[in-house]
Amino acid sequence: MKNQHQVFFSYLLLVYLLLISGPVMAGQMALDHAFEKALAGNPSVQAMAQRINQSRERVIQARAAYYPQVSMDGSVSRLQASDNDIAASLASRQSQEYYNGSMSAKWVIFSGFSRKNYVRAALLGQDLEEAGQVDVIRNLLSSVAASFHVAQLALANKFIASSNRTFYAKQLEDARIKQKAGKGSLSDVLNFNTRMNQAQIEMEKFIAQYDVARASLAALLGDNVQTKDLPDPVFPETETQKEMALPDTKALMAYALDNRPDLIQSRLAVKIAQANIETVKSKFFPEISLNGSMGMNRTGSGRFESNDLENSISLQFSYPVFAGGKDRAALQEARFAAAEAEFELRNLKNQVVSQITQDCFSLTAAQKQLKLYRENEKLVKQNRDMVAKEYQYGKTSLVNLNEVQNNLSETRQQIALSLISLRQAWYELKASSGSIYSR
Repeated sequence: MKNQHQVFFSYLLLVYLLLISGPVMAGQMALDHAFEKALAGNPSVQAMAQRINQSRERVIQARAAYYPQVSMDGSVSRLQASDNDIAASLASRQSQEYYNGSMSAKWVIFSGFSRKNYVRAALLGQDLEEAGQVDVIRNLLSSVAASFHVAQLALANKFIASSNRTFYAKQLEDARIKQKAGKGSLSDVLNFNTRMNQAQIEMEKFIAQYDVARASLAALLGDNVQTKDLPDPVFPETETQKEMALPDTKALMAYALDNRPDLIQSRLAVKIAQANIETVKSKFFPEISLNGSMGMNRTGSGRFESNDLENSISLQFSYPVFAGGKDRAALQEARFAAAEAEFELRNLKNQVVSQITQDCFSLTAAQKQLKLYRENEKLVKQNRDMVAKEYQYGKTSLVNLNEVQNNLSETRQQIALSLISLRQAWYELKASSGSIYSR
């Protein structure tokens, strides 16, 4: 019996280690694959792509101001003269038809550099939308990682509860054998049966948590849960040496300040606000434009001839002298908006540095906790195995066995939580530094 228990516990440990560190099974989803699916299928990424397309069209609209504006007009009208006008010889005919057609063009030669600043602002706006897409992806991948890790935690806890149930099922079997042989009590049988059922309840709870996390993950991946199967994240592997290494906080901060997309957006917002100042200043300059037109007018017939042609060309000069202080107020408003953008940029920089610092603290704490729980598990498991043998030979109480088994189950759950917390801390740090995604 002693050897049987040793083989049984060794088998459980082997299965546990294989599941923890085994390769990805067919049909299961790794986190990198989840990232790829989210980038390809999430509607928010596709929506940002359309926003970038809009910004490109705004650049074309801004550049159009450099070109002449050409338009064509034409009309046909019929005048019905009154009998009084005819009687008074004010109209030679009772009805008359008038035909005219014209083409006009206007080319703005100078507008106080407003066109230059409109184009500049539009180009900056395009860059801003592109940075916005990267920021949407950054937040999306961070959310995908969080949902993925929640699912993995539920999966690990489900396995731990299953191992716990297997342990109590074996104890229940032995207790029934002892009872039939007259060497065991009914209370032991009831105890192990209750513990086994409680472990099954825990399994069902974690299965529900796993399914909830999978449904949340499916939405982030762009899947319709009504028509597609839920994603199946892989079982969490053991931590790697790289994951247990300390993060380079200074390097991450330097990278974030240069590359984090929301900071890039904020810097672009400052430049756009400055371009808007120059655009408003253009109202204090004159506008010079070249205008030309060509037209034909004919009465009674739409068959135009060369004699009906008329044309004109003019150079127009327009200078705003007084507008009730409107333009000066607009200039001050633009300056205040630029100052606001600069303060917002400064505030965002402080937030980024603070967030990275917090994430580094959380990461190092998770590393320390996981290391301690790993060491503690060896001790708790060794103690559980010893108590189980002592109980088997009647040298310790059932209460003691229940206690050490609960300690082992709780320690393994803490290991799973610490492992997932470590992984999530790394991805939160990658998200806060902007290194989670780069084009």
